[in-house]
Amino acid sequence: MKKTTTVEGKLISAALSIAAGIVLISGSGKKFMNDVEKKSAEFHAYLAPRFRKMKKIKEEEYGLLVKSAAKTYALGKRLSEKEKNYLVAHAKKSWKHIKKHSL
Repeated sequence: MKKTTTVEGKLISAALSIAAGIVLISGSGKKFMNDVEKKSAEFHAYLAPRFRKMKKIKEEEYGLLVKSAAKTYALGKRLSEKEKNYLVAHAKKSWKHIKKHSL
């Protein structure tokens, strides 16, 4: 079993906390958000290995990495442009948390 890095752990932690927030949403919005948040959590897990080689990363580099990874991820998962844009926006919002706890 391989050991996860701090950055990977933080990304996975962020994804799980997002998923926990879904519980607070009701009705039809809950199903929609569940699908979107699940994809977001999967995308964060997809991003994590890309940080292994990086010792330090700046916000601009992080944004470019997220955009590039989202493009590839969205093609592979057949996501709509709207879903891809949501993943990028959500991942970019995670920057401060990742920087504070990992870098």
